[in-house]
Amino acid sequence: MTDYSGLNALGFILCVPRRLIPRFLVTRGLAPPLRTDEHGRVLIAPYAIRKVEAALYMAGFSEDDVVVTTPERLSYVVGPSTRIVAVHVLDPFGLAPVPYTLRLLMGGGDTWTKVLFLEFMRKVRRLKERYGFKVVVGGPGTWQLREVWRDLGIDVLIHGEGEVLFPEICKRILAGEDLVGEFDAGSVPLELIPAIRYPSRQGAVQITRGCPRRCRFCNPTMFNFRSMPLDLIAREVEVNKRAGYRHVELITEDGFLYGARGVVVNRDAVRSLIKLLREHDVTGDFAHVSISGILQAPDLVEEWTIFARHSEKNPYLPQIGLETGSVRLLKTYMAGKPAPFRAEEWHRMAIEATSIMNEYYWYPCYTLVLGLPGETEEDVYATIDLVRKLKGTRCWIFPLAFIPMGRSMLENEEFLDNIFLKEPYTQLLYETFEHNLEFSKNILEVFTSKIKNKFVRQAVKKFIGMSLSIFENLKQEVRHRLPELIEQASKVNLNTPFGIPKLMLSYILSKFRKKE
Repeated sequence: MTDYSGLNALGFILCVPRRLIPRFLVTRGLAPPLRTDEHGRVLIAPYAIRKVEAALYMAGFSEDDVVVTTPERLSYVVGPSTRIVAVHVLDPFGLAPVPYTLRLLMGGGDTWTKVLFLEFMRKVRRLKERYGFKVVVGGPGTWQLREVWRDLGIDVLIHGEGEVLFPEICKRILAGEDLVGEFDAGSVPLELIPAIRYPSRQGAVQITRGCPRRCRFCNPTMFNFRSMPLDLIAREVEVNKRAGYRHVELITEDGFLYGARGVVVNRDAVRSLIKLLREHDVTGDFAHVSISGILQAPDLVEEWTIFARHSEKNPYLPQIGLETGSVRLLKTYMAGKPAPFRAEEWHRMAIEATSIMNEYYWYPCYTLVLGLPGETEEDVYATIDLVRKLKGTRCWIFPLAFIPMGRSMLENEEFLDNIFLKEPYTQLLYETFEHNLEFSKNILEVFTSKIKNKFVRQAVKKFIGMSLSIFENLKQEVRHRLPELIEQASKVNLNTPFGIPKLMLSYILSKFRKKE
């Protein structure tokens, strides 16, 4: 329940161990509380919460029945008449790929996301003991709670898409049913998905749901692929525009597949989306795209850049699953990833797509998945080869440990441990680290420029800049002394009285070493 100071990417910084980020930087800069009105209602909210709120209204609940609030204001809003407190979870225990990987590399420890979630649930439980309401939890992160939800004071755990089942659960509770248990909501038919009534964080609007590529390690593939009707999109754009947003975030697993049947780009549908946004006098960008989509329609990349007014000072940073350089793993676990191209073309596809994107100021955030079941050294070296081919381009390449994500086809596999301490994974880590460090230094100013608050912008830029200087000094040691570095990182705690001075000292020493 934050707007990340206007830059959603700051949420990823919260994925590092809690020890490495001071609480004041979290509460003031990275994740400040959302504003509320005099009744405790938020002025904006995460899109998923706005969606289930709209579902309640569509199911017959009145606006007097429903309050969307923040953890900070919960005690003010809840009272004797409260019958249900519903909580949305994305990554409650820090087990998603990014936080899990960062914990492996930074010496372990809970993430801020986990710490804040548990603090909040303790507050919910105290209020529940006082007022006797039911606690209902849903969202993509419910798989992390399967073994512990009862211990957290949760009565109902809903897996899957909640627009239909959640209102039904609420009605049953309000009718007096003592409901306790887990429920699977599955996927919601397109015609039953309501438009949000109130503004969402960063002006978010969902344009597709699900994914047709069917990667076995990912859970969006478990749901039917649907493109939202233009009239529904238009209604949500207008809701956010009235709140002051002139740039909207288009939620999708692959933006260029809007309106597609299967994995073939539908140019007319994408252009109709551009036309709609222009008519409503807003710009927008996709949350995710794919290199297959880019290669199918490089003309759309140019058109989108012109429409969204991207430039050197206003680049687009899409998230893209690059996943692997191994043709064998592509065919085994993600055969739909390169489609309609062939898996054997994957390296060429990545290089050409990156070149096209960079030409039009698209700087992708690529992710790799390492440690898939049966992965061999040959597979890893193929990924190293691909990373080397991308060096010097404008992109990030983030290696992430494989996670047996709930509701994926590989959810019964094991979590990995210490994968980066083994060759050739250490070599791959170094190759990506070296590339990312250089690109991060070049884009830091532009990256942080979108943070709204000037003080927060300078503080975050300084914190990241100091970290990059320290990493620069440690670059060679990552290749040769990774276990010792992880051990040293495990002892760093910036939330102690001397934590920040120690960081400052490390920063100063790194400057001296650079001069030497």
